[in-house]
Amino acid sequence: MSAWWLPGALFNPLTAPASEPLTGPEMLAGPYGLLWFLPLVPLLRLAARRRPRAALITIALLWLLLTLGPTSTAFLLGWVACGAGWVLALDAWRQRGRLGPRTMLAGVWLGLHALALPLWWFPSWHFSGWQPARMPILHNLGFAYFLLRFIAWGHELAARPGTPRRLTDTICWILYPPCMRLGPVLLRETFLERLDQWQPTARPDWHTVGRRLGFFLLGCVALGVTLHNTPRVPAGQLDFFADPGAYRTDQLLACLYLIPVQIYLLLWSYNELAAALAAWVGIRVDDNFCWLPLATSVRDFWRRWHITVGAWVRKCIYIPLGGNRSYVWLNYFAVFIYVAVWHGPSWSFLAWGLAQAAALTAQRLWDRLRQRRGWTGSGGPAGRVLSWLLTMHFAIITIVVFVDFDHLGLRLFAELLRRLLPF
Repeated sequence: MSAWWLPGALFNPLTAPASEPLTGPEMLAGPYGLLWFLPLVPLLRLAARRRPRAALITIALLWLLLTLGPTSTAFLLGWVACGAGWVLALDAWRQRGRLGPRTMLAGVWLGLHALALPLWWFPSWHFSGWQPARMPILHNLGFAYFLLRFIAWGHELAARPGTPRRLTDTICWILYPPCMRLGPVLLRETFLERLDQWQPTARPDWHTVGRRLGFFLLGCVALGVTLHNTPRVPAGQLDFFADPGAYRTDQLLACLYLIPVQIYLLLWSYNELAAALAAWVGIRVDDNFCWLPLATSVRDFWRRWHITVGAWVRKCIYIPLGGNRSYVWLNYFAVFIYVAVWHGPSWSFLAWGLAQAAALTAQRLWDRLRQRRGWTGSGGPAGRVLSWLLTMHFAIITIVVFVDFDHLGLRLFAELLRRLLPF
């Protein structure tokens, strides 16, 4: 058990014994609780014919109660109300001339992160009525994504004081289920534009709904296959990260390759579910993934992975720090250190973030060298295949580092190298 002054330990479902699977309430309170929004969409569209905003807010609250229960719903709404109230209070001071744009931005960042700090410091809370008890609540219930959205809202108000508050519409934005738990990060100004164009009486785009639900089901099947073929931790035995020597080589290779695929399939299939339900409602959300397996460089990878989070990072961190104009490598490291800490209290997240920043810096240096030497082209099909293999294996290795909270993948990698290398 860690000391009281240190952050709490994260629960890792990947390494939980097979005898301790996630419970039903834990799964409902997680991202895939969005499935419970599916039967509510027809009710929403029917009620929205007369009172669209009231219907959207009411159905969203009903969905929260169904997936979280009353205590957790009250806690979540209280936290959200505090965050929104803080942003609006800073906006009021800004309009009265008491705050400049930079001071307001500093207040937005410091205040919202102070509000999120207890959720980060105590990632798994155990008290009456709270579900899930084991899963990290910062991400599982979507607090981390509310944080990003509210920061972007603060940037919007700091740049344009006097922006109409549209409180009812803003509540609709905050509570819109398809972007509450794992994103996509839908900015307030974008949502309000789409809300203004919303026509609940119009025929849904069934082609898009069917296509995205089809991708979701395909992702679920693929996820089930990978889960079935990934080794489970027997009861009473250390997991494959802590004691890889206790597992066969084929089991360790399955962990190395299939766990990153699981992470991707979980996020991608959730994105397809969110896009399908949003298309059915009639207020679309943006894509978070774009054919990630086709990436042939680290930069290309990050243009395809968590696209809306990447756009937020560029708008709120990378460009304000100078972007591509100066000290680019420092900006890379600042961005990924923040993203690492945003994921939670684990050294594995920090190691993953540093690796991504270092890889992007190396790629930038390589591109500059090629430009100076006049090296053009991609090296033909062989070069593209090699680039793809290097990119995918870098992603695989760093995702394993990311998900091994205690050992950063070092024991697993060392054991595999010992078994596979001929010396």
